[in-house]
Amino acid sequence: MKYRVVAFMTLICVARIGMAGSIEENFINPPDSARPGVYWYFMDGNQDREQMTADLEAMARVGLRKVIYLDVNIGVPRGPVGFMSAQWQDNFAHAVKNAERLGMEVILATGPGWAGSGGPWVKPEESMQHLVGNAIEVSGPTNFNGKLEIPVPPKPNAFHGMSKELLAVRDQWFREVAVLAFPTPKDPARVDLADLKTLKETQPYSIWKHVPRFVAAPARFQELSATSVINPDGIIDLTDRMAADGTLSWEVPAGEWTIMRFVARTTGQTTRPAPVPGHGFETDKFNPQAYLNHWDSFQGKLLEKVSPGKDGKGWTLIHLDSWEMSSQNWSLAFKDEFVKRNGYDPTFYYPAYAGFVVGSLEKTERFLWDLRKTAQALVIEKYAATIKAKAHEHGMLYSNQPYDMNPAGDIDLGSVADIPSCEFWDYRNGDKVDSTYGCLEAVSIAHTMGKPVVAAEAFTSMIPQRFHAYPGQMKNQTDWALAIGINNFIFHTFQHQPLGDNFLPGMSMGPFGLNWHRHQNWWDMLPAYHQYISRASHLLQQGVAVADILYLTPEGAPHIFLPPSSAMKGGGLLKDRRGYSFDAVSPRILMERATVKNGRITFPEASQYALLILPDVETMTPEALKAVMALVRSGASIVGNPPVKSPGLVNYPECDRQVRMLAEELWGSLDVPGQLSKRRFGTGTVYWGKDVYSKTGDDEPFYPSYEKTALLLNGTGLSEDFSAPVDSLRFAHRRTGDKEIYFISNRSADPVETDASFRIAGMNPELWHPESGERRILSDYTPTGDTINVPLKFAPYESYFVVFSATATGKQDHRVNFPRKEQVMELMGAWDVAFDPARGGPEKTTFDALLDWSRHGERGIKYYSGIATYTKTFDLPEGADRSAELLIDIGKVYEMARVSLNGIELGIVWTAPWQLSVGSALKPKGNVLTVEVANSWENRLIGDAMDGDRNVRNVQWESGLLEGKPYKTGRYTFTTYLSKAADFGDVKTPEAKFQPSGLIGPVTLQAIRGSGSDK
Repeated sequence: MKYRVVAFMTLICVARIGMAGSIEENFINPPDSARPGVYWYFMDGNQDREQMTADLEAMARVGLRKVIYLDVNIGVPRGPVGFMSAQWQDNFAHAVKNAERLGMEVILATGPGWAGSGGPWVKPEESMQHLVGNAIEVSGPTNFNGKLEIPVPPKPNAFHGMSKELLAVRDQWFREVAVLAFPTPKDPARVDLADLKTLKETQPYSIWKHVPRFVAAPARFQELSATSVINPDGIIDLTDRMAADGTLSWEVPAGEWTIMRFVARTTGQTTRPAPVPGHGFETDKFNPQAYLNHWDSFQGKLLEKVSPGKDGKGWTLIHLDSWEMSSQNWSLAFKDEFVKRNGYDPTFYYPAYAGFVVGSLEKTERFLWDLRKTAQALVIEKYAATIKAKAHEHGMLYSNQPYDMNPAGDIDLGSVADIPSCEFWDYRNGDKVDSTYGCLEAVSIAHTMGKPVVAAEAFTSMIPQRFHAYPGQMKNQTDWALAIGINNFIFHTFQHQPLGDNFLPGMSMGPFGLNWHRHQNWWDMLPAYHQYISRASHLLQQGVAVADILYLTPEGAPHIFLPPSSAMKGGGLLKDRRGYSFDAVSPRILMERATVKNGRITFPEASQYALLILPDVETMTPEALKAVMALVRSGASIVGNPPVKSPGLVNYPECDRQVRMLAEELWGSLDVPGQLSKRRFGTGTVYWGKDVYSKTGDDEPFYPSYEKTALLLNGTGLSEDFSAPVDSLRFAHRRTGDKEIYFISNRSADPVETDASFRIAGMNPELWHPESGERRILSDYTPTGDTINVPLKFAPYESYFVVFSATATGKQDHRVNFPRKEQVMELMGAWDVAFDPARGGPEKTTFDALLDWSRHGERGIKYYSGIATYTKTFDLPEGADRSAELLIDIGKVYEMARVSLNGIELGIVWTAPWQLSVGSALKPKGNVLTVEVANSWENRLIGDAMDGDRNVRNVQWESGLLEGKPYKTGRYTFTTYLSKAADFGDVKTPEAKFQPSGLIGPVTLQAIRGSGSDK
């Protein structure tokens, strides 16, 4: 039965990535699995069924094929449809059925809000729990007969968000665990970073970079005085001597004694930011039944209303979004699970939960390592695997977004998912939220687990200019994400628009998101950008990723992987891999999946790597070390120095002897040479030395610098996978059975022309352009040994694929890779321009020359937001060569434009080079060129914040939307966020954040000359 289930899920995954048709055919018309989606947010009861249909139809119209369905409470007054009410459930079923009709997928979160799984139905005994204790000191000998106070709940962490009602429940509930007594240490020693090491709290590294990104497991510890630590031999278990009311009777021996009462308390972690009716405790992540009960109260009820989808349509997937639940360290069965997994009773180490040192600092730290390792396994096995099993039971897939210091380790938690996911923030937000590492982790998971799809919550944002994000501005970061390895974009965010089309721009998600919804002025021009993403995503879902370097993360959890900074290039948030690409792998995945083939570390139906790099840690479990040794013996190459101890108490101290014995066998000695040295073991190679991890530049000495690693790889005869004399190109590389697929992107605002080197031999290159779908042969290339040099040329931020195959099949129109372009004419003089009067613009006007609307003197144009239509009639110059391929180049435009010539639509332009082929539409005289230009909402919002247009309307919804209250708003706009002039700066001064708008030009006619070159 197991194999039938696996085969069934494999078929679902294959169907999702679109195996019907050839790669070439699917590049032209990508399958729905490659098309982007949106986070579809509902603002705490503000729902309208007709507008839900309008939302979905608008999504389908522009090429979106996925929605993540989330109900939240953030920044918007409540509406009339209570979460999980009968009407809410019917609305969800309505949405699913309409999505199925439109060929779309609905992805439901694991719970209300955007993080975790829980709700008002979760009882405190099924919630996340901590083991907490309090202490009293007594002097003996004496007969102690007193009441021990109940230990207080753990301190609130950053993500609790409890209501008064939940706070009262939290303060009342507890479960007895143990009562221990021990001789009181003098000046008791404390564990450093105790809250993290005991999993009382894990904080988001993406927001707070001061947060430790892993817990070190050293081999050397400070020797503490015996009088400052708890002597484990002196601990007495008094649990059975305490009555139900907390009264303890005990004959206290002579001396100073500490009595500790330990109880389980709920952590207080709640669903966040859930709608008010969905607010409740988070489920116990160590207890599968807690999640199953939650499933019955949430997904199970919805399954009574609507069936799971089929063939990638309808309700297809369960998604665990951001890990913002902190951590837990206890559950009812935790002690039994700990004993089963570690082979010893943790009871006498309970004082370590409170930060005390038991026995010695080394033993205490080792116990806490075992504690975290057990918690890691339970979150993976009892929580993530349970969600996945329930999804599969109903024919659905499971995805998760594991980054940001979850207690199971980012990579290991993500490895459970059918579709690993990540999140990246809009780079215009500066360096406030850098989640690049989470993207690298998700991509690494996919590349080592054999998952073809890597999803991303794309362009998350907290930018004050709420409505200014458009495809041309996002192009560079789009290509960054594609090059990183993301191939399934889910835009953040499409807020449900229950207010309809008469209140624009309408609903927003408080201060968050791109407002990627149907009320954007350029919404119906988005198919061009979405098609670009779909074509690129389709190619980047094919075959397996090619990389050379594999970084091994330390054992234990929590853990965030960061590569050495020198392995990335670029500044700010948009850092790219260098010529030797890399991934990361956890010891768990390495032990379960890695083999060696032709000297490369290989994962089944996944990527292969030339070099495994060990972290600079002194501890490793015997099991992990045996796995590394087996790989080297079979032909793998590794870089790193030998461990000297095991990190935990399991089988202590024999575990340390095993580690030393294995390390001496693999490295030949525990005495690390002063300089980089090479040792053969089996058919593999070990590179080691004291200078391996020496600090270089900004690198942490945790992994070797990129320069050192590159020297080793180059020394084996392996050149960089991709290189160019200029530093402004980024790349990604995937390999199928008959193709080598390179995605190349110019990350510069300037044009680039260069020769590029690809590590390919015996194949022919083609250019596949995801904007136009064009495929053509690159006839100018030079094979040199194991590489091929190809002359390339890029417009600002342009990108395309260079695809190598044994036989090129694209068209060949030119003798050079990039024919030169020659200007035929510039369209000078006046333009007729039509604005929408309903948006405050003039119905007809004339521009004597092209200019930015925001610099126009007329108020209706200066503050205009919407679409304006430019029209110009022109004749071809006498003697113009109409046999050449001709292009319309519209120059600069803000922000998107649809271009037509003589009534024939040429297409939509949204990024450089801002050109479209005129095809057969051009005639010698009387050509009518039409350019429809759409801008964003800022300028009209600024206008509506000024005297004369500010607060001139009252709006209200009798249906109960937005609490049914009246709101004042501007003459032309209404939005639930950014209605104040202060949000735009001082609108009466040059500091006002006006956005450039309109057709700026110059508009020219260009001819392609096939026999020449731009060189």
